[in-house]
Amino acid sequence: MAPRDCSDHMVKGERNSGVYQVIPDPKNVTIAVFCDMESHDGGWTVIQLRQDGSVNFNRTWAEYRTGFGNMRAGEFWLGNDQIHLLTRHREMVLRVELEDFNRVREYAEYRLFRVAGERLRYRLSVGGYSGTAGDALQFSKSYNHNNRFFTTPDRDYDRYPSGNCGAYYDSGWWFDACMAANLNGIYYVGKYKGVRNGIYWGTWHNISTEYYPTNDRQSFKTVRMMIRPRGYAK
Repeated sequence: MAPRDCSDHMVKGERNSGVYQVIPDPKNVTIAVFCDMESHDGGWTVIQLRQDGSVNFNRTWAEYRTGFGNMRAGEFWLGNDQIHLLTRHREMVLRVELEDFNRVREYAEYRLFRVAGERLRYRLSVGGYSGTAGDALQFSKSYNHNNRFFTTPDRDYDRYPSGNCGAYYDSGWWFDACMAANLNGIYYVGKYKGVRNGIYWGTWHNISTEYYPTNDRQSFKTVRMMIRPRGYAK
């Protein structure tokens, strides 16, 4: 059987991280994905990477649909169509890894991660948190990214009545009204001020010190989002 994602390549004996071809849906085409075969027992399909600000994530609906960036050598978003296909037929775990500019590293894992197709506006299903970074995707009743549609600066599907969260925060994301997490925000090197439009994880330690608009904002040096089938064993 053709490999459906990176975990199948791992089970077949591949041990080198890099770009591989997978067929997540037998009715669909082959897609290229970046596989992390070394971290946490390997078999991870990376769907997003931020590490240096070299790629602009303030993109259109069409660009988020197909994906952008350079998965061989830098930052990228895999693409909402591809993420949908990867999560459609298998129960996937999401792992989010964050590192700030003080070299603090934390992670969040979710036992449920699924993205619907474009007809359902790439609605996010997420739950079953564990980890050290805090559960920013299901932060509270007011700020809950579960069951939210994807929004971009040119397509407003969020729950904010007074405007477009994607336009305000310069990214595409599963905004609520608006957010407790936004991993596709602007890449700032070190602290910044003003609108909280940088990469954001609302349960990060010391985040409450940002409460006032005049205070410095937290920024992140590296962020990765990657998925693997639940119950995976190499």
